[in-house]
Amino acid sequence: MDGNATRRTDSLLRLAVQHHNAGQTERAERFYREILRIDPSHSDAAHLLGHIAYQDGRRRDATALFDTAARGNALVGSYHLALGQALLDQGRAGEALAAARRSLALNPDDADALCLLGALAGRLGRPVVALRCYRAAVRLVPGAAEPRLGLGRALEDLRQVDAALGCYRLAARMCPKDAAIRITLANALRRWSRGAEAAVAYREAIRLGVDNASVWANLGATVQTLGDAAAAEEAYRQALRRQPDHTETRNNLGLLLHALGHHGPARDRFRSALAIDPAHVPALVNLGLAEAALGHPGQAEAWQRRAIAHDGRQAEAWNNLGNVRKAQGRSAEADVCWRRALALNPAFADALGNRGADLADHEAFAAAAVQVRRAIRLMPGHAPLHAVLAYAMNGAQRPTEAAAACRRALALAPALADPLCTLGLAEQLQGNPAAGRWFDRAVAAAPSHALARFNRGLLSLERGALTAGWADYAYRFKAGRVRPERRFTIPEWRGEPLAGKRLFVWREQGVGDEFLFASCYPDLIKLAGTVVIECERRLVPLFAQSFPKAIVRAEQPPCGLMEAEAVDGDYHIPAGSVPRLLRERLSAFPERSCWLYADPGRVSDWRERLDAAGDDLRVGISWRSQLMTADRRSAYLPLDAWGPLFAVPGVTFVNLQYDDCRAEILDAERRFGVPIYGWNGVDLRNDFEETAALVSALDLVIAPANSVAELAGALGVPVWRFGRRDWTHLGTAGRPWYPSMRTFQPLPGQGLEHTLGRIAGELTRLPRGT
Repeated sequence: MDGNATRRTDSLLRLAVQHHNAGQTERAERFYREILRIDPSHSDAAHLLGHIAYQDGRRRDATALFDTAARGNALVGSYHLALGQALLDQGRAGEALAAARRSLALNPDDADALCLLGALAGRLGRPVVALRCYRAAVRLVPGAAEPRLGLGRALEDLRQVDAALGCYRLAARMCPKDAAIRITLANALRRWSRGAEAAVAYREAIRLGVDNASVWANLGATVQTLGDAAAAEEAYRQALRRQPDHTETRNNLGLLLHALGHHGPARDRFRSALAIDPAHVPALVNLGLAEAALGHPGQAEAWQRRAIAHDGRQAEAWNNLGNVRKAQGRSAEADVCWRRALALNPAFADALGNRGADLADHEAFAAAAVQVRRAIRLMPGHAPLHAVLAYAMNGAQRPTEAAAACRRALALAPALADPLCTLGLAEQLQGNPAAGRWFDRAVAAAPSHALARFNRGLLSLERGALTAGWADYAYRFKAGRVRPERRFTIPEWRGEPLAGKRLFVWREQGVGDEFLFASCYPDLIKLAGTVVIECERRLVPLFAQSFPKAIVRAEQPPCGLMEAEAVDGDYHIPAGSVPRLLRERLSAFPERSCWLYADPGRVSDWRERLDAAGDDLRVGISWRSQLMTADRRSAYLPLDAWGPLFAVPGVTFVNLQYDDCRAEILDAERRFGVPIYGWNGVDLRNDFEETAALVSALDLVIAPANSVAELAGALGVPVWRFGRRDWTHLGTAGRPWYPSMRTFQPLPGQGLEHTLGRIAGELTRLPRGT
């Protein structure tokens, strides 16, 4: 380039710098570009024009210009420094590192170059190197804030939290009016769960003039974790006023509303977030949660599936999908989802807890405890997990451990209803007469807690407090302790006059409970114009024989529709709700010997068959229920424990056990030398008409709490029922439902086997031969 050109570019550079210093960057840029047209390698013009481009957000142009300057004059450290910073911003860390090193080689005491090297070391995962660079920069310029901030970031990477926060605080004191430093401090405090201090720092930044949505949004998230819902909601709304299309803030506001129980407004917020970004996975997941809370499992499942379709590695969505399927009664599918969530995140405490609770519901208590204890190790301060562990331990008949887990949960959350309820059950199992106080506390903490109300109802009924007991027993459907509640197009009967009306009564529990509640059916038949009784299919012939003035029909299989069922009638009522209206006090139990009647011809046939066995006392026996849950097993004794009864002379024992028990009978006959009669071709499980005739031909039935004992009592056959007290005793020594029933309970401190010895003694005293 000749001398005239040099003089021309020097003159243009002076003009450009003047305009640049005056803030007239557009004019300055025209002069810089003219210089570069004349001399494309002019380093000063390229460097200064690069700064203008950088400030305007034209990062690629800036990087190219800085590169031109550094190539044009490789001996100026500031050129390499600017190039290194631009390359770092573009994510080109390797090239940026080379530029930073060249800058520092030219100016070994340049604090800015040391800070750049520190930032690069941090980006490359070398926090110790970063720490050395920032400390060197601090020594060079001890009064500058930027090296202190970098030093804080390096210390954070090394998890030296208090030292890092000290650096940020010192930088804030050095620049008391710098809002950006307050934001840096606030973000760090929030990262390290110093919520209260973080909220103060965010508010100081706002006071210093920061007015952007992200600071308000972060303030909202921070105060939400502190439990200040009102302040959080206001902060989120301030953020949305400044940036209405901020998806994350809309989602966070929805989460806040959801946590407050405002599921409808929360759903609206999640939907508004998705209107802006239909692929926003957190909003998809949370919309599913809101729909589930609103009682829309189908829609909840659809949203979780959409979230998974966008990101199949979303453990949260898989966990929530499992919860929805569990609520729909699809436990096997739910378990698949929880397993998938745990495969994606083995330390996902919620999924571990959910899977543990489901295993406990299926009585896999040991496996449940393993899952829940893993979750507790991850989240030791999460009270609901301790409550789930307590539930599993109580189900496993380990009340002491259950009570301990309940107390740990309550130490963390004193008003949590689940452990209060489980503690009541555990103390009941331990025989504590004051156990009911925990059910009261659970209901006080959560008035709609169905399981607490149901358990309190059972305890009240057991103690004879019928009015209160029946009121709480109504929560059995919500507590999941009976078949799912059904909906009808006609109203439920609540005691209105039934003269000339048609009443539909439907089954809700097992066969044994149907026999018990059927004790009320004769009263209903007298009250109503027409009674339609829906019963288990196997009971139709027996019920039709016993209630000839009623219409008896088999239970219809569930149709799977959400709509209410249409039945021909004026009212409906579940069978278990009838006693609340007809048996509100003990005096309301009528003097009725029986309410079920076997076919007389069949009974006569059975008496002839039994006559062939001799004139001994004819005693039917059964020893377990078909449904054997963990808590039920303690109510039954195996046949090999019946030795005291088999030793009583003058008794013909007749098998009434309705499952596959041939091997047990053969073993008992060999062991005790007493035959137990049975007949081929008699289906004790399914043919209740024939079974009722057989039972009616017997002198006595001895059985635990199962359908055989209930059937015998309903037929008016003498029956001795052994087992512990339950709610059906209604505060009496026996069971007022069954006039022909006598109950045998173990004495305090005794096991169930002791009742058989007492029964044997009573059996010995019965007269033989009639």
